Amino acid sequence: MITVDLPSIEALAAASSAFTFALVGIGVLIIGSAVAAAIWARSLNGWALGGVSFVLSQTAQVVTLFLFGPLIAAFTSAPFQEASRAIILSTAARGVRDERPSTAFGFGHGAIDLLTSSLIPTLSAVIILAGIRDGSIFVGLDAEVTDRVHTVAIFLASQTLLTGALLVAQSALMLGFHALLTMMVLRAVVRGGGARTVGLGLLLPIAIHMPVAVVRTLFPMATLPVLLGALLVALLAYRRGQRAMAESAPIQ
Repeated sequence: MITVDLPSIEALAAASSAFTFALVGIGVLIIGSAVAAAIWARSLNGWALGGVSFVLSQTAQVVTLFLFGPLIAAFTSAPFQEASRAIILSTAARGVRDERPSTAFGFGHGAIDLLTSSLIPTLSAVIILAGIRDGSIFVGLDAEVTDRVHTVAIFLASQTLLTGALLVAQSALMLGFHALLTMMVLRAVVRGGGARTVGLGLLLPIAIHMPVAVVRTLFPMATLPVLLGALLVALLAYRRGQRAMAESAPIQ
């Protein structure tokens, strides 16, 4: 028997609609990124390799989380992701050198990021809300766990359609952010000069990515404004780098 006061059926239904909207929107972005890569870059190879780079970074991230906890893991996320980009771009993705395939690579990295960090949690929220609405989630739970589910129910029921729309917008911006970071890392890889030089070239993308990764992990509700700021900085840094390369290019 449920012995806690749950949010109203209307509030739960509204929250369920909001998360369903976000779920569909994020799913469309992930699929759309693959379609865009296939059409624009004329190949899914770069997109797939970008996904591999994210999985590689998360392997190291999981080990760090297990050994040192979430705080340290939050600060190692950006270095691991940028290093994994550089490793894949230097090895399996040696054919990714132009703007279109590198953008596809960034989309693939971002798509798998969204799959694990946004799509799956949003799907979980939809399932939990469905279980709360019909009461099935409370079957067999003791009082302590029931109280925890009640706390989750209150939080989820407070989310609105605007929350879902902002999550979709944040996910779209994240894809663009990963595309820009990929092009910055690619520039360091193409420049070459050995592991030390490439590592120094990764410092800027790591510095830009770090605030987003930390806030996203520790204070997820504050991610969007930090992401907007980091995206602007990344865009300015990328364009500045383009101008510097154009000015240093030998005149034919």
